[in-house]
Amino acid sequence: MYFINEDLSLRIIGTIALFAISFSWLFIEYKRSKKNQKIEDLSIKRFILITRDGEREKEWYAEGSTSFLIGKGTPAKEVDIELGDTHYNAFISNEHAVLNYSDGFWYIEDLNSFNGVGVKKRGEEYALRLKPNVSYKIDEGDIIYISKAKILVR
Repeated sequence: MYFINEDLSLRIIGTIALFAISFSWLFIEYKRSKKNQKIEDLSIKRFILITRDGEREKEWYAEGSTSFLIGKGTPAKEVDIELGDTHYNAFISNEHAVLNYSDGFWYIEDLNSFNGVGVKKRGEEYALRLKPNVSYKIDEGDIIYISKAKILVR
C-alpha cells in the first residue's frame, strides 16, 4: 500500500514512521548488546591465591570449568586448587571446600572442614563464616578464606 499510494503526505508520514521504527529497533538491540557485554565483563574468570604480603602466589582459571575441589591433594585424591604447599597448609583439610558453577554463577560450599570457610563480600568489612554443606553465591571482587588462606575472586 505504501509504495502505490499517491498521497504525498501519507508517504512522508509513512517514511518517517519506518525510520522511527528502524531506529528504535536498532537502539534497543544496541542497549541489549551493551547489557550482555556488561554481564559478561562481570563474570568470574579466575581465582587468585594471595600471600600474607598481598602478592599473587597462584592462579586458577575458571574458563571452561564447572567445579573446583579446594584442599590438600593426597596420592589417593587430587584437588583442583592445591593449598597443601602454602604457609597455612596445617589448617587446611584434604577436601576443604568446593566451587561450583551453575546457571551463570559461581557458588562455594564448605565440605565440613575443620577450620572452616569464610567469604568477604566486596566492599564489606568482615567475612561471613559459611555453614558446612550450604552453597553460597560468590561474585567478582569477593575474597574466599580457606581457613587462613585468602583466594581473591576475579
